[in-house]
Amino acid sequence: MTSDPRQPRSHSGYQQQSQSRQPPGQDHIDAINAVFTLLEGAFPLKYRRAFPDHEAVDASKRVWLQSLKSYPPRRIMQAARKAIDSARFFPDLADIRQLCKLRFDELGLPEPLQAYYEACNARNRTRDGFWSHLVVYLAAKETGWSFLESEPQQVVLPVFERNYSILCDRIMAGEDLEADIHKALENPHKRNVMQESLSASERELHNDMEKHGINPDGGRDEFLRAMKEL
Repeated sequence: MTSDPRQPRSHSGYQQQSQSRQPPGQDHIDAINAVFTLLEGAFPLKYRRAFPDHEAVDASKRVWLQSLKSYPPRRIMQAARKAIDSARFFPDLADIRQLCKLRFDELGLPEPLQAYYEACNARNRTRDGFWSHLVVYLAAKETGWSFLESEPQQVVLPVFERNYSILCDRIMAGEDLEADIHKALENPHKRNVMQESLSASERELHNDMEKHGINPDGGRDEFLRAMKEL
């Protein structure tokens, strides 16, 4: 019976859930258990050195679960098999995590920046346009065509990259590509910095106008009058 890396160990082993109702994240728990089984089978002596007793195994499984839970279970298993096939030494958590990271060429996908430029330069912005992959179109659509057009790259690219990454993860997990993507929460610190920057610019402009004898509150007529006097 496999152990649950989220739960503390009891005298009768890990607390088991009813077979009719798996706890949230059970697929990830199963993946972590399977990875440890693979590592033990491939490196029995090194495995026992790394995890000398049940307590060490249980503690490590909890750490691995927390570190790898953002990756699809299938990706975790693929990374473990690849590590076993290619590693000269006993693979650790960092090795598995590195191998879990998406390589876009594995899926025949463009890199995020390349996909961003493709979206910005697309002439046919419909689903039937010429796209290197449907995921590029969906990421652009989710980001918003007007947003792609009107804002600078440093503003738009992080949003596009987030949407693109979510969609690529769905491909790896075999999930529905066109399900809704939850919007990222706005960073209040970033918003406050932008507001402070705008306020500082406005104060600087206000002071410059006063220095040149222009009434900052005079509106367009005051501005035109001052321009004629220059």
